[in-house]
Amino acid sequence: MEKIDKDILIRAKTGDLNAFEYILSFYEKAIYNYCLRILKNSHNAKDVTQETFIKVYTHRKLIDPEKNIKTWIFTIATNTTYDFLRSKKRKNEISLNTENETILSFEAYYPKEGLMSDVDKALEQINQEYKKILLLFYQQGFQYQEIAEILDMPINTVKTQISRGKEQLKDKLKNYLT
Repeated sequence: MEKIDKDILIRAKTGDLNAFEYILSFYEKAIYNYCLRILKNSHNAKDVTQETFIKVYTHRKLIDPEKNIKTWIFTIATNTTYDFLRSKKRKNEISLNTENETILSFEAYYPKEGLMSDVDKALEQINQEYKKILLLFYQQGFQYQEIAEILDMPINTVKTQISRGKEQLKDKLKNYLT
């Protein structure tokens, strides 16, 4: 994915709505897909995506044109997603429509026919911390350092959790890889 021009970031930081809309359109689909993979419900993913960009706009003065805005936006999305899950858990809510959800663009990473649903099933069975990191690494293409910043953890922890997540995923998929 290409980067956003520094001029656009500077304009968005000062409140230029056109620049902010450009940023939103640039990252909206990726953020939505990331939220959907975690929440497994399109309505909730849309809400969390919208909340993420409200927070981005509210805190636009924190945009640093010298840093990767993608990392910053995904940090906000990750925190917003897990805040949503924590609040849902406190309310003891459940979703009745998770089986019919469509997950967009993951098939590009798993082109073998039928494997996508197997990967989805396997991802649901592994540790949620590993799932989150694997999605950031493989689906969103973040580097170790960027994931460490997004999740506010040491880089060695990121490397360890990616390795453990891959092992869990491999174990869950062993029947499908023959």
